[in-house]
Amino acid sequence: MTTVATTPRQKPGRLLLLWGLALPFLAIAGYAAQLVARHLTAPWYLPVATTLGVALVAGALWQGRSVWRWSALFLTLLLCGGSWLFLFAGRLPAYSGPLAEGTPFPSFATARADGTPFTDADLRGDAGTVMVFFRGRW
Repeated sequence: MTTVATTPRQKPGRLLLLWGLALPFLAIAGYAAQLVARHLTAPWYLPVATTLGVALVAGALWQGRSVWRWSALFLTLLLCGGSWLFLFAGRLPAYSGPLAEGTPFPSFATARADGTPFTDADLRGDAGTVMVFFRGRW
C-alpha cells in the first residue's frame, strides 16, 4: 500500500486580498498617527490607498471568487467612498466676511475667557501681534 502525500491547494490571489485589505487600514492608522502628532494637513494618501486597496481586492476576486472576497470588496469600496467623501466634502466654505487683507482692522470690544475686557486698542502698538480667527464648523 502506497501513501500519496497531498499538499494543500493554494488559492490564487490570496496575497492580493491580504494587501488589498491591509492597505486601507494602514492608511487609516497613518491618519490617526497624523492626528495624534497634530500634523493637520490634508490626508491625500487616505483615498489613494483605499482606491489601490479596492483594485487589489478586485484583482483577488478576479483570480478566485468567494463570498469572503465579495465581502472584502464591499468593505474596501465603503472605505474608499468614505475617504474620498471625507477629503472633498469636509472643506470649509470660502470666507466672505467684512475683513479683507490690507484693510484697517475695525474697532471692537469683547471679553476674554476670564471675563476681562479686550478691545482693538489692546492690539495697537505691538509690532509682533497676530490675531487669528478660528472659523469652526460644528
